[in-house]
Amino acid sequence: MPSNLPRWLRYDPEEDISRHGATDRQKCLNMEKKYGWELVRVEKTNDNILKVDCVFKGDTEFPNYLEEKEED
Repeated sequence: MPSNLPRWLRYDPEEDISRHGATDRQKCLNMEKKYGWELVRVEKTNDNILKVDCVFKGDTEFPNYLEEKEED
């Protein structure tokens, strides 16, 4: 990810990858399966809680469950 982008910006259009923090590698595999995203790699972080970044191909976002509830 380019160093001039803020950390909260989790999509890198140059590489066409997205990052989502997780506590361990298995959580990355769970996200891949649950949301159908393609896991490219897992990167260690310096965070004590979210110890890895799950790197997925493309611009990935979690579903907005609040919007789904409002439509019901």
